[in-house]
Amino acid sequence: MKNILIYVFTLFSLSISAQEKPTLYLIGDSTMSDKKDPEKNPEHGWGQMLPELMSSEITIENHAVNGRSTRSFIAEGRWEKVKEQLKPGDFVFIQFGHNDQKVNDPARYTNPFTQYRSNLEKFVRETRDKGATPILFSSIARRNFNEDGVLVDTHGQYPLVARMASKDLDVTFIDMQMSTEQLEISYGPQDSKQLHLHLEPGEDPYEPRGVTDDTHLSKKGATLVASLALQEIAAQDLDLKKYIKKTVLSQKILKEVPVGSVEYSEKVPWRKALRQDSKWYGSKEAQRITDNVLLYQHDNGGWYKNIDMSNELSENEKDSLKAMQVKEMGTTIDNGATHTQLRYVAKVYKATKKEEYKRAFLKGIDFLLEAQYSNGGWPQFYPIKKGYYEHITYNDGAMIGVMRLLRDIAMYDKSYSFVDTTRKEKAAKAVEKGLEIILATQVEVDGKLTAWGAQHDRKTLKPAKARSYELASLSGKESAEIVRFLMEIEDPSGEIKRSIQSAMRWFDDAKVMGKRVEWIKGEHLPEGRDRILVEDPEGGPLWGRFTEIGTNRPMFIGRDGVVKYNLDEIEHERRTNYSYIDNYAEDLLKEKYPKWEAKHTSQK
Repeated sequence: MKNILIYVFTLFSLSISAQEKPTLYLIGDSTMSDKKDPEKNPEHGWGQMLPELMSSEITIENHAVNGRSTRSFIAEGRWEKVKEQLKPGDFVFIQFGHNDQKVNDPARYTNPFTQYRSNLEKFVRETRDKGATPILFSSIARRNFNEDGVLVDTHGQYPLVARMASKDLDVTFIDMQMSTEQLEISYGPQDSKQLHLHLEPGEDPYEPRGVTDDTHLSKKGATLVASLALQEIAAQDLDLKKYIKKTVLSQKILKEVPVGSVEYSEKVPWRKALRQDSKWYGSKEAQRITDNVLLYQHDNGGWYKNIDMSNELSENEKDSLKAMQVKEMGTTIDNGATHTQLRYVAKVYKATKKEEYKRAFLKGIDFLLEAQYSNGGWPQFYPIKKGYYEHITYNDGAMIGVMRLLRDIAMYDKSYSFVDTTRKEKAAKAVEKGLEIILATQVEVDGKLTAWGAQHDRKTLKPAKARSYELASLSGKESAEIVRFLMEIEDPSGEIKRSIQSAMRWFDDAKVMGKRVEWIKGEHLPEGRDRILVEDPEGGPLWGRFTEIGTNRPMFIGRDGVVKYNLDEIEHERRTNYSYIDNYAEDLLKEKYPKWEAKHTSQK
């Protein structure tokens, strides 16, 4: 009996202790929220990092959700759920604003001085009514440097209103706009990319298409932002201070801001050469790489593919490249070749005004203009290389990459202001012809326009086979890139509108739900990893890189050229080295197309 009483008393004591443990609730948007697959996902919310920076004596519940404003957070019942759990001694972090400013979205937009402020006041008042402590935060800054390296605000009046509300309500205010602006500035236009999501295609298996996102945070950025928030909590001597780990309080977060001109000594890999701040392109390192680029350029104006232009070259290597310049076979637009080099050379020419750079650029433009077929398409290689290389090539963004460059020149983008009027006019005509072939190659099935293949026969215009594992089909990846390009047209014709609308209907029809792509690791696996497709009720949408025409079934094809309908049926080497299914058009379906449709379907 005595042991039973001790046991009961212990349970009761533990229960009382658990009840006394405070909870920190987070309400906000995607910059604060937890992200799925934290071990693999390069994106993190700053609230997601708090458990690592605070003691286990406080419970942290992150209720922040991607895309929410104060309006939608309340309308969806999310605040009510948090409010019901609040108890005396708890804390609530409140940070909104990124989505409240979306003026074209009635489900999320709030006027900063009226509804936004009213919603903040609601959160504060109802938190206090439950005996908990509210803390207001302004939004974190976006990485938005202009060409002069000045960080430009994007939040308008929302941070000001949060400050005003905190003062009038006498509630603690954490000025995250100011602290994160200082963080961005201390890292500078280039290094601040580390705080966000700047990934090249293929750099991270979780984002195989690459990503450029200056709003959301990398794990490093999220950790630093969370640390800044906690340091400010401590600076204001709030009760929460005792739950913050001492290592956080002693951490130096901001870099020393350099004074005077910027020195560039770090070697830049070629894959990041187009992602530097504007001042870098006048540096010695930028010019060294440009000199390499010119050595790799052939006499016809084009380049070979898959070459790291930033490598240090010996004198013997330079001599060999000069001897190779007369050899034209192999110059291509595949895998970013030629149009990527031209964009880079233009940046360095603008910064240095070296005439040899300008001449190289113009020679490259002449190459692209000459390579275009009379029907508007571009082959993968020019001069023409027999075989699938002569197909009209959308694969890996080849033709769209060329058209984007020519479009920028034709539209008098200031980056190409040095291009003469004659070439600008030719570029405009080339883009016009390119649009004609895009419309002509959109595949029709049962009287309905659908999508595009990765490559099309230049005569029949039908989807065509390339390598053994690249059969004639509809391509989710390449079709998504084509639609993005078409959506960028400011004043689209009725035919272009129809093309976009038809393609989006196809994306909706062809999407795969309830599955997700996952990378797994294990010593028993070849090269220690594998890519698999798993069941997941919340998974999708996904699309096949190769989609069977007529059935919309994703096709998985190994080097034997035999169509399979399951990813695990093809060889390991292909699964891990080639993307067969992914969320290629998710951003189109969920975000870009609804905005485009709202803008253009009302136009006559």
